Amino acid sequence: MSANSNTVNVTFRNHVMPDEQASRTAGRPIFTEMEVCDLSFPANRQTKATYPAHDAEPNATRESFANGGGVVTYAQLYNKQYLAFKDGAAQPLSGTPLAEAPFLKESKRRELKALGIHTVEQLASLDGTPLKQLGMGGRELKNQAQGYLDAAAGSADVTNLAAQVAALTAQLAEERRLREELVQSGTITRNVPAAEQEANQQKDQIDEVDEEEQPDEPPTAEEIEAMDDEELKVYIAKETGSRPRGNPNHDTLVAAAKELANLA
Repeated sequence: MSANSNTVNVTFRNHVMPDEQASRTAGRPIFTEMEVCDLSFPANRQTKATYPAHDAEPNATRESFANGGGVVTYAQLYNKQYLAFKDGAAQPLSGTPLAEAPFLKESKRRELKALGIHTVEQLASLDGTPLKQLGMGGRELKNQAQGYLDAAAGSADVTNLAAQVAALTAQLAEERRLREELVQSGTITRNVPAAEQEANQQKDQIDEVDEEEQPDEPPTAEEIEAMDDEELKVYIAKETGSRPRGNPNHDTLVAAAKELANLA
């Protein structure tokens, strides 16, 4: 069984079953309830399974043990759906609903849902016999779904990089402002945080470099892209008076350097 909740339909419910021993003792029918997890797979009507919700899920538990962890139950593995079940709310899908897929017509969405396909991720994951259940054009639908997911991932990468660059730029601007205030007020360095003192020392060292080695002209885009992380940090410190805090990745440093060089 796959533990990937993007490619499996998960539903928790209360399963009522007779308690034969208690029924014999009481002389009347006695029933007990057990929380169970129903699993089914997109475009696969033959493969369905029901497990006690608090039994160990084999694959997730095996992986957990390998990493030094403990037992992982179905309720823990599919925790969002389980919590919704306990709250009496609709159990959420994991993934992007078909309603968000612009390449699908409403009639096709209904056909896919009838086959147990509810998300773009499930559609993109189909292969073999389940994919054949889609009939003619099924492979094209799968490819469209994968293309949609790839495009969304690329957009997320760009957005994430832009956010990192913006955060780094704001950090550098704030540190430069604070440094200028300290210089203007004549505040002694012992009142400056250690990290700021180090940055100031590095800035002083940079300022002492011979003008021929540090030309006034900003570097070109090609020169910035050829720099390694340390060279980028030195350049950013030269322009702002502070080295970047933390450990920003190479792409973020390149983007910040280009912005400082008015190349962004």
